[in-house]
Amino acid sequence: MTTPSPTDGWRDFLALFDASPLPQIQVGPNDNILRANAALTELLGIRPDRLIGGRLVVPASGESAARLSWDDGKCEARLFAAVLVTTPDYRVCVVQFGNVDALEAAARQYLLRDVQHRLRNLIASVRSIFRRTAATSDSVDHLTSHFLGRLDAIARIESNLALAERHGLELHDLIMDELAAFAVRAGEQAFLEGPDVRLRTSAATTLALAFHELGNNSIKYGALGSEGGRVWVRWWSDREPAGPVLRILWEEKGGDSPTAARRSGFGTEMLTKTIPFELDGSGTIDWTPGAFKVHISLPMTKRLLHPSD
Repeated sequence: MTTPSPTDGWRDFLALFDASPLPQIQVGPNDNILRANAALTELLGIRPDRLIGGRLVVPASGESAARLSWDDGKCEARLFAAVLVTTPDYRVCVVQFGNVDALEAAARQYLLRDVQHRLRNLIASVRSIFRRTAATSDSVDHLTSHFLGRLDAIARIESNLALAERHGLELHDLIMDELAAFAVRAGEQAFLEGPDVRLRTSAATTLALAFHELGNNSIKYGALGSEGGRVWVRWWSDREPAGPVLRILWEEKGGDSPTAARRSGFGTEMLTKTIPFELDGSGTIDWTPGAFKVHISLPMTKRLLHPSD
C-alpha cells in the first residue's frame, strides 16, 4: 500500500506533520508504517526510509503501550502511542519513549488531551490563515507564496515552543527567529533592545505571525529591502491604572516611505484585529516621511506571560 495523496486541508496537515517537533507516525490499516516525521527518525538515529514498511502495533484502545518494529522485525522498540487522527486509509499517532509499563492512565489521558488540543488549535490556525490570505490575494502565485511563508512561520514557532514549553519563549528570541528567516542579522540591519520577557505559547504564536508580517513587508516595501535601511525593535513595560503593559515599538528608517495601500492586508489585520482579540492588546501603524512605525501595547497578564515569569 502506498501513502495516500493528501488534498486540500490534508496537504496542509501533512506539512505540519513533517514539521512537528512531536515524534509522529502515519500507519496503514494493517499497522504498516507509511510515513514518519523527522522528530521521530532523529530520535531513533535512523533514516526515514528505514521505517517505511515497518509496523507500529497499537492496542485497540488506541492509547497505550505499543510496539514499533522495522528492518524486517530485526529492530524493535516499546513506546507509548496515542492515536490522533483516524481515517479509512490510515491513522496518525504521536509516540513517546520511556517506561511505558509505568505510565499511569491519568498521565496517558493528559498527554493525549494536550496533544489533541494543540493539534486542533494548530489546524484551526492554518485554516484561518489560509482563508485570510486568500481574501487578500489577487493571484494564485500571490496566494501560494504568502501562505507558504506564513505556514513556515507557524512551523518555526511550533518547533521553538516544543523546547520552551516549561520556561516560555523569550520575546527577543522570537523576534530574531522571524528576522533570521529573511537573512536579517542583529547588529547589521536590525537592532533589538528590551528586558527579558517570557511569553506563553499561545501568545508567542500570535506575535510570531505579527513579526513575520512586519519582516516580510519591510523586505518588500520598506527598510530591510533598501540599501542602508535599518529596523529598531524596542520593548519596555509601563505602569497603567489597570496594571502593567508591555510596549513594543517597531521602527524602520532609511527605506522608501510606504503607502497605506501597500501595507494593508493580512499584516494590518494581525495588528489591528488579531492582537486585540487574542491578547486584549492594540496595534497601531504610523507613517511619517522617511520612517515607518508600529506600536503594540499588550496587558502583562497570564494571557501574555508564561507562568514562571
